[in-house]
Amino acid sequence: MLDVNILFIGGSNLVIRDGLSEMIPKSLMSSGVDVKNVYNIAVGATTCLFGLENTHLFGKKNIDVIFIEYGINDLPLFSNDKKLWEYSFSALLECVRNKYPKALVVTILLGRRKERFWKNQSLMHDKMKFLTSKYGGLSVDVDSMLKSKAGVVAEFDHFYLDDSHYSSPSVTSYISQQVVSEMLLAQSVNFFSDSNNVPIVPLPRLDISSISGEIKCFENTRFMQKTSILNKNDSTVVRVRGIPVGISFISEYESCSLLIEVEGYKKIINTKRKKSSLGRFSFILKHTPLYDFLSKDLEINQCYEVKLSAVDINSPDWDDSIIQSTYGMEPADHSTSGKLFLSHIISCSGARINK
Repeated sequence: MLDVNILFIGGSNLVIRDGLSEMIPKSLMSSGVDVKNVYNIAVGATTCLFGLENTHLFGKKNIDVIFIEYGINDLPLFSNDKKLWEYSFSALLECVRNKYPKALVVTILLGRRKERFWKNQSLMHDKMKFLTSKYGGLSVDVDSMLKSKAGVVAEFDHFYLDDSHYSSPSVTSYISQQVVSEMLLAQSVNFFSDSNNVPIVPLPRLDISSISGEIKCFENTRFMQKTSILNKNDSTVVRVRGIPVGISFISEYESCSLLIEVEGYKKIINTKRKKSSLGRFSFILKHTPLYDFLSKDLEINQCYEVKLSAVDINSPDWDDSIIQSTYGMEPADHSTSGKLFLSHIISCSGARINK
């Protein structure tokens, strides 16, 4: 393989130092593959729904190999809203296939360290394998590989840096070698399907809508994110096609909470990062799936006006009962200076859902 362009889509195991996005290209080059460019649009603590948004917005045209990694981060979405998860993961695979029809697609199945997650995680991994295969891709079940090594090479816990990241570079190097070996073997026996031979799967569309308003850009060494500012106690209305199922935003320590309203249904999303989890970053890019909106009495083939309001715990519309728990976030209080930094809404449209 000559002049290979690689794209990584996923979570923090593709971002950390000596992680898979560094080790896999090295393993490919050691195997004789001429790696030309490596593009990494992975963002920690995000799901495949945000992977869809990022892939849709990604501008590079010539990609030869795509690695997708959501075997850890997607578990809360899978556990809370299986229908939305299946639409999201399928839509990501479909987006990749449509955008890069000749690319080799590899889904890497990583897993959590704690055993209490394993049952649901296994169900999700099986579904990921099924969907990846349906779209002509290869799944590499790293989680099962490492479990088979547990007690033989080392205790399972010893493979991990923490509950959801592997030790690097020792374990990440081993994982990368296995992923590359599986991919090259599959390629050698013509496993990968051309997108023209992949059957069309009838699924609702997932559309991405921008949010208008005063613009603020956030930039670091890995990405530049354009957001619209919404001041505390202000609201804006966005017209979307279909049912809103996800929203992306920038989180700061001084961020407000977000009240979302559509056709009388309400949900509060906390976008204020807990100070203890902010670490060395002044801001982080986040995306939150909107659980259960698909199960509401909303029509997927209609347009809706979605009202977005910047609130805190003292706002008149505050209601603890409609808060959707979001990892690492906390409610905004009166001491918060008060802004939301919103990027995009994802909505599910184009076909009727069988409820």
